Amino acid sequence: MSDPANPSGALPGDPRYGLSEQELKQYYMTKSPSWCIQARLRADGGAEARVSAADPHLAYLREHRDRIRFAGPLLSDDGAETTGSLTLLDAPDRASAEAWIASEPFNMAGAFDAVEIVRWSSSMEIRQLDYPRTVDWQQFIVTAIDGPDADARRAAVAEDHHKFQASLMDRYVARGPLQDDEGSGLIGSFMIMEFPDRAACEDFWAKEPLNYGGVFKDVTIERWRWGKGIG
Repeated sequence: MSDPANPSGALPGDPRYGLSEQELKQYYMTKSPSWCIQARLRADGGAEARVSAADPHLAYLREHRDRIRFAGPLLSDDGAETTGSLTLLDAPDRASAEAWIASEPFNMAGAFDAVEIVRWSSSMEIRQLDYPRTVDWQQFIVTAIDGPDADARRAAVAEDHHKFQASLMDRYVARGPLQDDEGSGLIGSFMIMEFPDRAACEDFWAKEPLNYGGVFKDVTIERWRWGKGIG
């Protein structure tokens, strides 16, 4: 059963932990948004453009370090090739996030052929510089988009989901819900996980109650690694 003293079901370390129903409403009304920015390299010339803009890219990230929660390259499954980039950026609205990526040196150099920006709410206060990394382990991003009846299906497995999260909190690098632009509705979940290999990450996802509970219609799991720009 849910805990009346912690109606959100949030775990210790989550800024929603222990908030009352009224405090929870106020939290969502006043919380400054973050944005999940995923950019894909052009198949023709994207890698070369990325190399040419590497120095200004790193300088740009360092300049905006206080706004960036996590940033780094997306990778092929074997980790050998860069396929794009991920930035979790604090920004007051979509227009600000769009302006940030428009001025990002890789983007300005023509490295990307597609950029997707989705509002995201972090359920953890830890950031890239503070995360206690595990030597030789791999990082993965999981992007899960809600399907039909997602709200009801999410509610049905919420308690099991929170218990499952609590059982492996040290594997979450970042996690939180994807939202519509206004922050008034959930559209999915996004997280960064750390495991020894992809098989371990896929095993985690198979056991996630939100997954087997049928909440999502579309899920992607991709390799990622820590970027150099913010350490």
